[in-house]
Amino acid sequence: MPRLNTLSLLLLLAASGFAHAASDKPANAKERTQARAQITLERKDSEARLANNEKICYQHFAVTDCLQKVRRQYNTEERALRQRELAINAQEREEKTANQRASRASKQNDFERKHPTLDGGALNQPDLEQRQKEHDEQAAQRSSHAPKRNAESMAEQQQRREQDAAHRASSQAGKLDSKQRAQQRQNAERPDNISAAQEEYDAKQEAARHKQEAHEKRMKELEGKRKAAPLPVPQ
Repeated sequence: MPRLNTLSLLLLLAASGFAHAASDKPANAKERTQARAQITLERKDSEARLANNEKICYQHFAVTDCLQKVRRQYNTEERALRQRELAINAQEREEKTANQRASRASKQNDFERKHPTLDGGALNQPDLEQRQKEHDEQAAQRSSHAPKRNAESMAEQQQRREQDAAHRASSQAGKLDSKQRAQQRQNAERPDNISAAQEEYDAKQEAARHKQEAHEKRMKELEGKRKAAPLPVPQ
């Protein structure tokens, strides 16, 4: 029973702490950042408290009822934290929308100061004519510059292609020259190589021939000795 009372007291304190925290409403971006950090800490505390309370429940006789109680409390705390997060997000969206509206209103005010209006909200005729003239001049300037820019771009591209082609041709010529020089060196060295190889081959053939003649000579000598030896006398 004392353990159950302690558990109930912990749950009550946690609930009161969440209720107090939920009543605070951040007023600006800095406070919202702090509030989100506080929510993260409280969520970690809630999860640690759940794990500890579950351990306590396993020491009770009515384990299932105890677990259900502490988990209901955890879910309540989590819902409260989530509601606070949603409220912060909503406040942030509202502030962003208000800032965008204020920015648009400021731009509109600047435009109206630069372009006074007559009764009825229409722009003065001289202003309209001046704006149309400026617009036409800018469009004509862009149109006149477009062919020049296109021609310059095409010329630059053609120049790059020619440079690339010249570089490839030079590289290819260098490779061919290198191959030709290597072939020339190989051709210049070939007669000596052939002569040396031929001499080595002839020497091997001559040695083999001498060896074969010596072997045949020894065989003939052995054959002659066998024929000259007398036959054994029968006993």
